Amino acid sequence: MTFVSKWLQDEIEITSSLHPREFLDSLDVGISIQNADGVLVSCNQYGQELLGHTKDQIVGRTLDDLPWEVEGEDGSPVPPELLPGMKARKSGASQPAMTIAIKNPEIPVRWLSLSAYPILVDGKQIGTLSSFVDLTDQREQLQSLELMKVVNRLLLQALDEQEFLQDTCNAFVESGYALAKIDVAEDNEEMSVRTLCAAGAVGYLYPGMTSWSEASPHGRGPSGTAVRTRSTQVVNSLATEAAFAPWRERAISFNLGSVISIPLDLGGSRAVFSVYEMHAYEFSESKVQMLEVMISDIEFGIGHLEAVVKTRNALAGTISALSRMTASRDPYTAGHLVRVGSLAEAIARQLGLDPEMATLIRQSGELHDIGKIAIPAEILSRPGRLSELEFDMVKRHTVVGGDILSNASLPWPIAEVAVQHHERLDGSGYPQGLRGNAIALPARIIAVADVVEAMTQHRPYRAGLGIDAALAEVTNGAGSRYDADVVAACLKVFEDGYVLDSDPSSTWG
Repeated sequence: MTFVSKWLQDEIEITSSLHPREFLDSLDVGISIQNADGVLVSCNQYGQELLGHTKDQIVGRTLDDLPWEVEGEDGSPVPPELLPGMKARKSGASQPAMTIAIKNPEIPVRWLSLSAYPILVDGKQIGTLSSFVDLTDQREQLQSLELMKVVNRLLLQALDEQEFLQDTCNAFVESGYALAKIDVAEDNEEMSVRTLCAAGAVGYLYPGMTSWSEASPHGRGPSGTAVRTRSTQVVNSLATEAAFAPWRERAISFNLGSVISIPLDLGGSRAVFSVYEMHAYEFSESKVQMLEVMISDIEFGIGHLEAVVKTRNALAGTISALSRMTASRDPYTAGHLVRVGSLAEAIARQLGLDPEMATLIRQSGELHDIGKIAIPAEILSRPGRLSELEFDMVKRHTVVGGDILSNASLPWPIAEVAVQHHERLDGSGYPQGLRGNAIALPARIIAVADVVEAMTQHRPYRAGLGIDAALAEVTNGAGSRYDADVVAACLKVFEDGYVLDSDPSSTWG
């Protein structure tokens, strides 16, 4: 017996012994069959599980007489005539996959990918076959993964707790949820709950809608109960569950179907993160677990953010004290440091640097001349020309400044800027004669801001030369002494209306 004939024999034996019903029930794809009149005549075992009904409840019905509701991804009902099965029966053509939600009372929503194909015998259509694949877990996992990535990115970029919480609510809504809100329990006699931030269907919210008092009907809903008990609350059918009665009609009018409320600690204050879905029974056990993990991460992140903010505030205080110490020795330096920092930050933002780096560059500008505290005050304020020895002493302020700031353990690039802000691209600067990209970008930015500011202001040895002369200087040196991109950004900043503040008192307060 040849290999081919053995293969044919095996095929005949297997196919002849396998009943079509057994074959369909063995598939992990839902299959339903309509006859030529559009009546459902069969549904395999897996299909019955996905649809939430037995074969007896399905067979004999038409697509406009189904025992479940069908919704699209936007939460709106899908008319029977738009279902692939109906379209395939009427057109005689295969219909591409369509994502729908199957809604049954008291069971989680199932998301299905539904396709349909005409059944042809001798060229005549005798019925329609519909196949459907379960997308529920895949959608939940993908939604949660993408949402977690967005929230983690927001946390890394966050500078302010309120802004981070609002951005987080926005991210939940952008990922597909209907409404996201964070409520904080207030320690008053009414035991009221205040909405801190929200996104999505915010028209649903109104002042005083929630309490955390068990004695009040408005305190026995998901948000109030979660605050009071510090445990997750799920209401999977806002239209039927008794605890949601005070808000039922309003929720229905805003197309809200289910909600989860998860307790959240905000710096010791009781709070709750609530997320609403358009569909009922959206919060399966697996989704609840994923959201609880996510909210736990957010809670941890808020604690981290609070520590970061304290560190940033301490850094800002240190920088302010050091900057004032430098300015106290030279009245002409007082406004110079602040103006250089401000202009440098504007240039950095124009270059597209991230806000945190732009802030560090501003702070670098406020400290770039700190080494001048080692120079005698009479030299700093002398109106005449300096001797070579005195000028060498002045140039040392870069090295001295770098040493001071390095020992202060301040973040990069503050110390580097103090050392390098007089370096020039062509190697003509000091103290090391660095060239090109060997000079850190923040130092190249401060170099341009420093020159522009210095030329516009009055000094003991000359009158201010004005902004036009200052911009002409950096333009002429673009690509040789100064970074050409930095110069272009500086010009654009002034073109857009930037003005150097000439009054130091307005900066120092």
